[in-house]
Amino acid sequence: MTATSSPRRPRLRALALALLAGFGLLAAAPRPACAEDIAIGEGIHISWGPLIVADEQKLWEQQGLTPTVVPFASGRLVLDAVAGGRVLIGTASETPVVLAALAGLPIRIIATVNGMEPFDLAAIKEIRTIRDLKGRRIAFAQGTNAQYYLHKLLDAAGLAPSEITAISMNPPEMVTSLANGAIDGFVWGEPHLSQALKLGPDRFHVIHTAGLYKSFASIIALQSTVDRKPELLAKALRALTAASQSIARDPDAAIALISDRIRLDPEVARRIWPSLDFRVTLDRDTLLRELETQGRWAVASGLARPDAVPPDFAAVVVPGPLRAAQAP
Repeated sequence: MTATSSPRRPRLRALALALLAGFGLLAAAPRPACAEDIAIGEGIHISWGPLIVADEQKLWEQQGLTPTVVPFASGRLVLDAVAGGRVLIGTASETPVVLAALAGLPIRIIATVNGMEPFDLAAIKEIRTIRDLKGRRIAFAQGTNAQYYLHKLLDAAGLAPSEITAISMNPPEMVTSLANGAIDGFVWGEPHLSQALKLGPDRFHVIHTAGLYKSFASIIALQSTVDRKPELLAKALRALTAASQSIARDPDAAIALISDRIRLDPEVARRIWPSLDFRVTLDRDTLLRELETQGRWAVASGLARPDAVPPDFAAVVVPGPLRAAQAP
């Protein structure tokens, strides 16, 4: 799916237009005479709410950008698209960025738009606690922060990675594979967890383990883009900042828009909404500590060459574009 947008219910589009009109945004400054093209890779997850709102409310255009939005099932796939030049900016958690840095790819984090505990374990009822994972077939998305979460989950259960059968799988396949018995459980977030429960609460359940891991929902770009197109990145971050402010003003409208885009039950969105923080920020020191921790884990887990030299993660987190976006 590579279209810039998919058909929306008229009611939801009317909600968005009403929201814009209510805050005077439809009468924004005149459109620039020369708009800049920008290809945007977006993950399909509630974490990326500001991008979804920016799409729907034409906030990219208000900054003089002409967007092409490309959805992806995971942040690792978005990162691959950024690295390959298919999109100019994209969404990813910090884990794919760590793995990219260890491989020498010049992926940079220019902002974060959310921090939350994104994952749980959906499993067969015979897995009563995480200690029952021993000997089970558990799916995860290779190269994503779900892989890191699974590591943390096994560690909390006192299990070694070799004590389960870990199966790399694309997220869209997880629910079907659980239903047909190909796996005993999977690690991912919504809407997949709710979809698993709908298969039958007598067959499957969700195990939540609080406090294991909090993600950094990151906006990423290549170093070459940071060098050559700093003002374009600042415009993109201004659009996301406007989107986060719109979300804060009218969360009900935001829930309707975001739920529709990612096909999430709005009631599920409302339930997890208090755990979300859509401000566009960059807590550089905290993020650097997490990158360094995950870098050590990746090397120890064999996800990087044993002789891999830990990169300078300080070069990975680039605050310049966000500073420019926030300048008066």
